Parts: sequence; C-alpha cells; structure tokens
Amino acid sequence: MKKGYAAQLFTIVKNSKRAVSYEQAAKTLKAANPNLEDTEKNTVGIKNILDRFVVNGKMKKTQTGNYKIAKISRVPVN
Repeated sequence: MKKGYAAQLFTIVKNSKRAVSYEQAAKTLKAANPNLEDTEKNTVGIKNILDRFVVNGKMKKTQTGNYKIAKISRVPVN
C-alpha cells in the first residue's frame, strides 16, 4: 500500500540532511507520484501540509522558510 502524500512529505524532510524548502519537497513528491500534476494549486497544498506539521510540532520552520524535523527533547522522569 502506498503512503499518503503527508506521510511521504514527512519522510522527505526526515531523510534530508539539511532543511528543505517547500519547492524542493514538492518537486521530490511530484517525481515520486507521476499522477500528481505540477500545478501551483498542488504546490500550495504541499506547503499547507508542511505548515500543518509545524503547527502540530512535528517540524520546525527555519528563519529562511525551510522545513526540518523538530528535535524532541526528552526529559527523564524521576
């Protein structure tokens, strides 16, 4: 079963060594999914998915507007 677009975007950002712009993420996602048309509407939709990950705390947005996985600080419980 193929992963959904949001899961694929999360994996793209997670596997990147550096922060990824939404244009780079969109280009990679569209290359992996030939049925996904290269339209501005789809690119904006991809940006909205990435922004939702930021709101949910799964990703961080850098000062330059790129996306990277949020580092979760684990505090030991005594």
